[in-house]
Amino acid sequence: MTPNSHVLVTGAAGFIGRHTVTAFHHAGHQVTAVDLRPAPAHLAAAAHWRRGDFADPALLAEIASGRYTTVVHQAGNSSTRAPAGPELEETNTLGPLRLADACRAGRTRLIYASSHSVYGTLHHRTPIAEIDDTDPARCSGPLNPYAASKLTLDQHMRARHTAGLDWIALRYTNVFGPDEDDKGPMASILSQLLQQAARTGQIRLFDDSLTAARDYIHVETVTTTLVRLATSQHPALAAVYNLGAGCAISFAALTQWCARLHREATGQPLHVELVPNPAPDAYQYFTCADMTALDKALPDRPAESAASVEARVADLFATFHGRAPQ
Repeated sequence: MTPNSHVLVTGAAGFIGRHTVTAFHHAGHQVTAVDLRPAPAHLAAAAHWRRGDFADPALLAEIASGRYTTVVHQAGNSSTRAPAGPELEETNTLGPLRLADACRAGRTRLIYASSHSVYGTLHHRTPIAEIDDTDPARCSGPLNPYAASKLTLDQHMRARHTAGLDWIALRYTNVFGPDEDDKGPMASILSQLLQQAARTGQIRLFDDSLTAARDYIHVETVTTTLVRLATSQHPALAAVYNLGAGCAISFAALTQWCARLHREATGQPLHVELVPNPAPDAYQYFTCADMTALDKALPDRPAESAASVEARVADLFATFHGRAPQ
């Protein structure tokens, strides 16, 4: 794909979707954005906005006609609290499969968002590879219906599209960054902690999570990766890939970062409240992506590290602190 190609972004009004639209627009591509919600005012000029369902038959017919060079599918129900049932299955599994069929007919590259949550509990505190997603010795598998819907989609894609479709699934770890405010309780835990620290001088953590650790990736790292995958002259092998930092940062370390940033900004200590975990059986205490497969498929991909996450955290804290009541 070359600049001025036509990219369709679904879920374009969401957190990652908004950043995806911006990234492709800045890279010089024609962008069509689709979402059930209206276009964010600050992005109205960055894309041609269409309000509607990504699985609308008329849109699927456009894709099948070959109108778009690449579809970047970010739409879906991302709530880990969503109940199992036909609505979740349609949004996260069946609809995307019809989208894939349309991309195959239109000879359109498809890049879609999967999730690191498909692994559930990791039985060893080591990075997990994509091929281990159903290995009971390595992981428990999905802990909620949302994660199950993503794993089912990945499995169907692997089985149905071994040839004839240029596709990539990206299992995002914990994506964080600016402009997450509308996500509410589904915002990354990192952003939630930073907002609490900046606005109240206090953070709340589950009392069993200080030794827990997670893999965080900044949204700009995600969208830069998306653009490179879409524009590569040598497409990556059609497959499911992890997309994370490849390192896990403990909640204890995050707490120290929040305490330091709050003290530097206010001169005051940070107050930490430990509260009971209401759902320990559904909680991921360790997440970490083995990035070997994507490193081979995209050698020049932008990398994330503990140091780069810490630098991004400082920037995000400064943003939140600047908005806090004085």
